Amino acid sequence: MKRKIIILLVICFGVISCKKETKVISIPEPNNRDSIKTDNTTNSDGLTSLYKTKNKDNTEEIRITTSKASEYNKYLLAEDKNFILASKYLKEGKEFKLVKQDTLISNEYNYTSIGKESFEKVTIKDQEYILLSVHETYQGSAITDEMVTFIMLNTNNLNTYNLVYGGETTVHKGEAIVGEFIENKLLNSNPEIKKVLYDFANKSKLVFHAAKDPNHYSNYMKKWETDNNSINHMANGYSGIPDIIYSTYYKDDLFNFTGDYDESQSIENDNFKIVSYFRANIIAFDKNKQLYFPVYTEACVTGCDKKIRFISENSIEIKYLESSQGETSIINLNKIIFKN
Repeated sequence: MKRKIIILLVICFGVISCKKETKVISIPEPNNRDSIKTDNTTNSDGLTSLYKTKNKDNTEEIRITTSKASEYNKYLLAEDKNFILASKYLKEGKEFKLVKQDTLISNEYNYTSIGKESFEKVTIKDQEYILLSVHETYQGSAITDEMVTFIMLNTNNLNTYNLVYGGETTVHKGEAIVGEFIENKLLNSNPEIKKVLYDFANKSKLVFHAAKDPNHYSNYMKKWETDNNSINHMANGYSGIPDIIYSTYYKDDLFNFTGDYDESQSIENDNFKIVSYFRANIIAFDKNKQLYFPVYTEACVTGCDKKIRFISENSIEIKYLESSQGETSIINLNKIIFKN
């Protein structure tokens, strides 16, 4: 993952957001904890309550609230502007009075989902913290990146420590985002808190755990991009297919790893079976060698779906279905150069 991609990601998902596109991608799946319609009861301040906890003496209360949640899942925010607040209340008589409030997340034109593993409590040196995760995906088609912020909230002063994990649209089976954690100097100076946050983050289903070996099959996409000096993740598709393609053979089943596909996306002859994944990679299986290899890697949210067909025993035609120009390319599989 290139550092410049991550920097762009942070800018686009921060308080200063990128310009909204007119085309909208699918809303993330709701968490299982809210599979039926919720009434989204609001507090007296008009905010939706996500979480509430009191101390043992019942003299302090921490509330985590949001602006406006989804009709069917209060942990999913899909407004043009979203925010999540942390508030501290102290008991005065029979009532709780607000004494401090801070913003945990603020964004524009992002689908924002609070992870179901959120609101876990931990204690470090007698201080209690609340852990939560927030997944943000851009609503338009201009950004293919996603971001998860793992937050550690100090219940005493509402100060937070954030660990950000950024990456790109999933290009393999499962929900995990292929990306990396962004270096945080504040965490580096607080090793105990850093360890807890990383342990919490690494349990998330959204964090992809790649093998350290760059030649491991789980890193096939990154290796293909490195070997071909090409990262084909343009937001609206069609990055261009290189004249000379470098690839790698794998014993492991790349079809199974990459994910499910419809039979209409695959072609087959006596020598090869090839799958063109929806708006993603083209993977092949060499029947003679009994080995898998990536033909071409690409990921986008619109514009790069590809139709493939054999035009000879060892050559395929690739046509971009969503392109008004109907761009096509020919790849001779025998001319692919294989690296170790």
